[in-house]
Amino acid sequence: MDRNEFISVLRISLSGEVSDRVVEDNVQYYYEYISSEIARGKTEREVMDMLGDPRLIARTIIDTAGVQGTGGNARYYEDSPDSRQKGFHAEENPEGGVDIRYGRLKLNTWYGKALVIGVVVLVMALIFTIVGGILSFVLPVLIPVLLIVFIIQILTRRR
Repeated sequence: MDRNEFISVLRISLSGEVSDRVVEDNVQYYYEYISSEIARGKTEREVMDMLGDPRLIARTIIDTAGVQGTGGNARYYEDSPDSRQKGFHAEENPEGGVDIRYGRLKLNTWYGKALVIGVVVLVMALIFTIVGGILSFVLPVLIPVLLIVFIIQILTRRR
């Protein structure tokens, strides 16, 4: 694998998984790193062997969050307590919009919306089942009591 193929595989592996800015920052960093190592006298093959598979590098970048500067143009990813938000939150997406998320799940995608609708339907079905079960026990007692109260009301008004 040569430098161009490495950069291409890295870019493809990151695209759609992280923001465009993060993709470009990392592509630029690795391109400059490879160039600087070659300028120091290493062969392109040695640098590629040293770096390893760009898909594994991309997976590490995707799996971790929170870009932190290491000085210069170098970037590393750190898994800090604040880097992975739990629960519902909104994140700015590369297109300038907002992604509504629950953990890592994007809720404003078709599958996120389908999941939300499914959960709402399930909760409503559960509520109706519980309420229906309660009503099936209460109604046989409640109806005669209401009828008796209604009849008493009618009889007391006639007098």
